[in-house]
Amino acid sequence: MNRRDFIYRVGMAGMSLPCLNATGASAQTSKAKSVIYIFLQGGLSQYDSFNVEVDKPVLGKSTIIKSNVDGVRVSNYYPKLARQMDQVLVLNAMKTNQGAHPAGIYKMLTGYNPRSTVTHPELGAWVNKCLTRERDSLPNFVSIGNGRAGSAGFFPGQWAALPVKDPDKGIDFVKRNESLGENAFKKRLNILDSLNKDFEKDFGSKDTRSYVDTYAGSLKFMNSNDIDAFELKNENPHIVNLYGKSEFSRSCLMAGRLVERGVRFVKVNLGGWDYHDGIYDKMPANANRLDSGLSSLLTHLGQKGLLDSTLVVVSTEFGRKPDVNPNRGRDHHPDGFTCLIAGAGVKAGQIYGSTTKDGKHADEDVLDVTDFNASIAWRLGIDPGYEENSASGRPFELANKGKAHKELFS
Repeated sequence: MNRRDFIYRVGMAGMSLPCLNATGASAQTSKAKSVIYIFLQGGLSQYDSFNVEVDKPVLGKSTIIKSNVDGVRVSNYYPKLARQMDQVLVLNAMKTNQGAHPAGIYKMLTGYNPRSTVTHPELGAWVNKCLTRERDSLPNFVSIGNGRAGSAGFFPGQWAALPVKDPDKGIDFVKRNESLGENAFKKRLNILDSLNKDFEKDFGSKDTRSYVDTYAGSLKFMNSNDIDAFELKNENPHIVNLYGKSEFSRSCLMAGRLVERGVRFVKVNLGGWDYHDGIYDKMPANANRLDSGLSSLLTHLGQKGLLDSTLVVVSTEFGRKPDVNPNRGRDHHPDGFTCLIAGAGVKAGQIYGSTTKDGKHADEDVLDVTDFNASIAWRLGIDPGYEENSASGRPFELANKGKAHKELFS
């Protein structure tokens, strides 16, 4: 992202207005204020993580450990989360119609199948557009880590995520060029402001007003104390030690800092889950990253009193097959994978949905990815059926006809 893109995304983010349908949603249903959306790109193996209630051969080399909730068991690769399953709702019968990575990722994050004629907004972009910010000096949608950065699709680019590639480096373009003194910088801004006013007076339009507001919003962000949310070096050492040093854990730490300051949607990327070979040699390291980062995040949010108002989501584009292939890996499997949700009044400490015992199919309480997205939007107080038109004038619903599963929440 270059400086111009940065200014556009940060400056325009303060201009979001509530979706008309969202304002009609019952206040009682709007339990969540923010979402931390952890995306496991590559395809998490459900049978080596959180769906262990299947025939023993399906588990491969994984073993089962008890959690702190009777009747909820997990894989041995998640010992820290096992002690926090009273805060988590496990969704074990997720289903998608896409079995390849690009299409599966697209479907999971947008709710739509890929098309050559239109690019759909990610769920985070819908939330960005529909919900006003609690603080107008911060962006409303942030994506942390490598991976799909949070596309606005057919929305204007202002609704895309502000990307943060490395949580330890924060964001670029927020400091004045050291070669330019403060007085000279202010002088240039005054000249720019004068030119903008003259231009708007003679040629004023919605576009020119947006352009001026973009720069005003960007300057507010750059000069705000809230920018500290992106500076992990300023965090309490006790909290830093809680999370540890892995990039994913520190991404989760930044996500927690952002929702504490009112950012509505923070996406955290953790890739590397595509284990077609050597899964039991390669997967444990990534499982440890997820186990440590997510457990620290839940602890941190709980200590801050933020878990009641923050919906924590863990998703992936599809799962893995129940059989281990000759290369000692697992191939793609879109029928019956696992996602997690926590916080914001979810019915935690339970398992929702199941697969057949052979692990081949989602069986009971099946949850399509469109319903998954609809449920997240509904918990934020947004109507899942809210529509926006693409550039060609075609209407598209936020959740693509998905229905909110209100039974997931108290």
